Amino acid sequence: MRKFGLKQGLIALALVAGVSMVFVGKALAGFSPADRPTFTWENAAPYITFNSITNNPVAGDERPFLDGKVTTAAGNNVDKINVKDNDEVVLRVYFHNNAKANLNLVSTNTKVKILLPKTAKTATFAAGYITSDNANPRVVADTVDFTGERPFNIEYIPGSARITTNALNNVAISDSVVTDGGALIGFNAIDGRVPGCAQFSGWVTIRAKVKMPTEEKPAFKCDALNTTISGRKVDANVAFTATGGATFKSTTFDWGDGNKDTVNTTSASHTYGADGTFTINATLAFDVGGTEKTSVCTKSVTITTPPVTPPVKPPVTPPAPTPPVPQVGKALPVTGPAGIAGLFAGVSTLAGAIHYMWGRRFGA
Repeated sequence: MRKFGLKQGLIALALVAGVSMVFVGKALAGFSPADRPTFTWENAAPYITFNSITNNPVAGDERPFLDGKVTTAAGNNVDKINVKDNDEVVLRVYFHNNAKANLNLVSTNTKVKILLPKTAKTATFAAGYITSDNANPRVVADTVDFTGERPFNIEYIPGSARITTNALNNVAISDSVVTDGGALIGFNAIDGRVPGCAQFSGWVTIRAKVKMPTEEKPAFKCDALNTTISGRKVDANVAFTATGGATFKSTTFDWGDGNKDTVNTTSASHTYGADGTFTINATLAFDVGGTEKTSVCTKSVTITTPPVTPPVKPPVTPPAPTPPVPQVGKALPVTGPAGIAGLFAGVSTLAGAIHYMWGRRFGA
């Protein structure tokens, strides 16, 4: 017998609220309402109620009425199913109107629904419901658990829903069985009518496929190291890829001249103290599942400071010469042909006088 757990409380809340829900919480299969009145095979119910007999010779305790198995697995149906990718599972609902046969009580608008999990998880469950307009309680529910090595979805196989009773043999019912609305069932027709007594009970089955999405492995990489040089200043930035759960943490720039900078961004700047060729290493740190991983980009840069050219001095124009200032009361020297002729005449006269005096003295 399954014990009442967290999911039963959630199911009970959904039944009271009259709404569907996506189940979460502890993976303990269970039925609901867990505290509904129970009956025995020998002493059936005096009113219409479903799956409340605890000692059915075939089904045992009827309250855990949803079970299943992987179609290729040996053995009986179970309420805890371990699955692998692409497994096909069959799920089964047993329904039984527990009203005493001699009362001739027939349930109306009787439906079954099996809601499959919507979120990929490694542990999840499906919930089955039996509803009827004139049953007490109007809704009963049960669950079946699934586990897998990786997160998985369970997808209904359209057209696979079937009903089997003493009057119906593997007859198709609506695919709405896996929706909130559910699908009508019945004993000898799909009309929602199920008389009281075990001979009118039956089974609803569906098939579904297990899909385990391909697990995305963490990927991280430094894709490129880009630099811009201005004089001796270098601006560096890196581009990277981080997927599959890997997240960027920091970048350590080793500038190749003995200096390093660690930043929580992807860019940094550095000014070199001298010209030369330097190798820059950018080491990116990533968080991968709680473990630090690194990836490195490398680039060489050449720093060349252009020589300083002295400024060109404009040519200096010498000042114009200052003309002589004439002296007051003193004749200006005569230049030109007239002056030269006068000078020659003076010299000739002086030479003649000297010759005369020389001749008289020495008897020439």
